[in-house]
Amino acid sequence: MTWLKLSKFLISIWLLICCQSAFGIWFDATGQAVIHDGNKAIARQQATQEAIKQALMFAGASVKSVQHMANGLLQDDKFEVVSSGEVGNIELIDEIYHGDIVTVSVRVDIFPQSIACNASDYKKNVTTTWYQLRNRQQASVGNMYDFGKILAQQLQLGSRSSAKYSTISQLEPYYLAPDNSQLKSSAFNLAKKTHAQFVLFGEVTKFGVTSEQSSSLKFWEQAQNNRNLALAVSLVDGVSGELIFQDQLEFTAPWGFDLHQDINADNLTFWESDFGIASQKLLQDLNDKIDDSISCLPAYGRVINVASEQITINIGKHNGVKAGDKLTLFQVNQVYDDNNQAFKQFYLHPEKVLVKTVFANNAILISENGAPLANIQPNDFVARR
Repeated sequence: MTWLKLSKFLISIWLLICCQSAFGIWFDATGQAVIHDGNKAIARQQATQEAIKQALMFAGASVKSVQHMANGLLQDDKFEVVSSGEVGNIELIDEIYHGDIVTVSVRVDIFPQSIACNASDYKKNVTTTWYQLRNRQQASVGNMYDFGKILAQQLQLGSRSSAKYSTISQLEPYYLAPDNSQLKSSAFNLAKKTHAQFVLFGEVTKFGVTSEQSSSLKFWEQAQNNRNLALAVSLVDGVSGELIFQDQLEFTAPWGFDLHQDINADNLTFWESDFGIASQKLLQDLNDKIDDSISCLPAYGRVINVASEQITINIGKHNGVKAGDKLTLFQVNQVYDDNNQAFKQFYLHPEKVLVKTVFANNAILISENGAPLANIQPNDFVARR
């Protein structure tokens, strides 16, 4: 990677995708500094400060003072950080002198904090599709074979009106319900195609009608018809392939329509019925779950065009991007250990970029200090850090 030659620092973040919050996440960071007037101690300090600062800030920390590293790495300084996680250890891995350049490598162990976090101030784009019916014969009551399509449309409307940290930016007009072995690859493809950060897959697993027969003592009462709805969903990170959550939301509600009547689920009469109101509640719960699950995750934008020292990204006003915002460019790789466990690896570009112009769904970036933006290409990413 040519970025390695250009960078003042390189940070590789190894994140075990299947890890639980009880385990720390190792951040390996490398910082470089120029040795002035032969003063190696100051250059070593600057390189170490830069590496740890970048690691912690990219992990979601807010640096207050970068003047004292922990664990005796720098003895005369003090390092303070307000973080959404807890720093377990900071270790010195390597220290290399080459000419007038010193390179210092450190390893930072951060334990995610489960109680609170600083929510990202950009909305994350979520893509979804229509939700197929697992048992299509259950839709014969009411002739509601397109109900999964309408559910997805209503979910998108609810997201746009009430979600704080996410927005269903794209609804693909087809049915897609991959099994667990295909979730990651399907999410990668769909996220790239639709310029989304997350992908929501759904399938209607229950949509049947049952009747509660009246007792013999109340023979004059008609049977109560109920209908159940179960929606199985999976939310996947379209950048890393990580499964954010998997759940099944369901309810049973009175079905107040004639069993032989065709029902139009796209009108107000249906949504004001007992079953329609319960369906709205299920969709609101799902939107809330999406919002809660990704509120603390960083918002990523994808580079979609590079031309004339300007970069176009796929997030804009609808996500909360504003002119003057400062962003970090990075690439994401995925590697596997001997046990075939997946890790994410982040490479940060040394030059910060500023938002120059903002449109509804995209924005144009330029270099913060006017330096050339070399080796940036489509499908690289930006984040606000």
